[in-house]
Amino acid sequence: MIGLMDCNNFFVSCERLFRPDLRQRPVAVLSSNDGCIVARSQEVKDLGVPMGIPLFEVKELCEKHNVTLFSSNFTLYRDISRRVMRALRDEYGSISIYSIDEAFFEVAEPVCVDAIMDIRSRIMQKTGIPVSFGIADTKTIAKVANGEAKRGTGVVRIDLNEFKRIAPSISCGSVWGIGRETTLKLSALNINTVADLRSAGLGFMRHQFGVQGERLFFELSGIPASPGDVEDSIHGSISSTRSFAHAVHDKAMLQSALGYHVTHIGEKLRERCVTASVLSIMCTPSRYGAYALRKGNAHIELDCPTNDTGKLLKEAFILLDRLYEVGVPYKKAGITVSGIIPEAFVSGRLFNSPGGEKQEEMYQTIDSINNRFGRNTVRPGVTLNQGDWQENKRLKSPEYTTRWAHLARVKAI
Repeated sequence: MIGLMDCNNFFVSCERLFRPDLRQRPVAVLSSNDGCIVARSQEVKDLGVPMGIPLFEVKELCEKHNVTLFSSNFTLYRDISRRVMRALRDEYGSISIYSIDEAFFEVAEPVCVDAIMDIRSRIMQKTGIPVSFGIADTKTIAKVANGEAKRGTGVVRIDLNEFKRIAPSISCGSVWGIGRETTLKLSALNINTVADLRSAGLGFMRHQFGVQGERLFFELSGIPASPGDVEDSIHGSISSTRSFAHAVHDKAMLQSALGYHVTHIGEKLRERCVTASVLSIMCTPSRYGAYALRKGNAHIELDCPTNDTGKLLKEAFILLDRLYEVGVPYKKAGITVSGIIPEAFVSGRLFNSPGGEKQEEMYQTIDSINNRFGRNTVRPGVTLNQGDWQENKRLKSPEYTTRWAHLARVKAI
């Protein structure tokens, strides 16, 4: 059986962890530059505030109902995520992290829901973060079970007979892996529910949607067909992007921003024990105004897959030289790496530069220091002036778990 653990309203839960006065009160977390709402407590959802809506459209509603707003604090969220995933790994050994707040794992049969309830309680006690568990025969059905768990007891197991029974009530658009365009195409084919999709048959889904349709049919029929972890790694990508608080004209500021994103991605690659084959950068002006049509993307295929921050920085700056234009007001920058390959799959090169082992040891030391004393304790010098380009975060909470100066203080009365 496949299990899925998902943290409930994760960003909001991280903020409430150090602000117990906000429990049972409406809380929302904002995106870059405090522009849109990207996380909502249940109380905010009950007010009818949709995900992703610009803040200015619901500002009066938030003020009327005393909604507490936070700027996104990804340093805090990532650290809390590591703690939650470590607690899950302590219980199940090997896990497959799907996102910052979700992870899949294998559950031995026979499945005991009461035992999983105990595991859930232990994880919540260790981390303070509310989590839900969905158990099913496939990852896709486990997603459905997890959704039910969030609305119920926190742990739900759905077997195939139960899934067949509820399939007519599950819309295709709510199923993991079915996007908006696929939903519209299915609707045009008079396929609106999971029951309709299963009735359409394997051949029909393969003909209409290719390999993805075939996998989806198998998954919803109780036959595991999600790509394996290695395949996910090979075909996946990792991105880090951010808007600027103000338009940036200076090339040195763009280098600082790209250096920040490359450093973040290098850490992620090494944490996952994978390397990147393709590097892409993005430096774009505002979508509105005279420079909206300026080219803002460039990429390069690396001679050898790497997770070396220094090598990635060098290539990123070469790409920036191609894109940068004097006088253009840049509003956003970022890095994406793709062609992700596990380190063990990378073959050596005859003319590789010497010192590779020393480089690996250096980054192991840097990552260890940053994990212990807080992110960016050791970082490339090019990122030192990042305060000159960082986005507005007027409502950002302290980094309670990664900075000594931000430790929460408790007063006894």
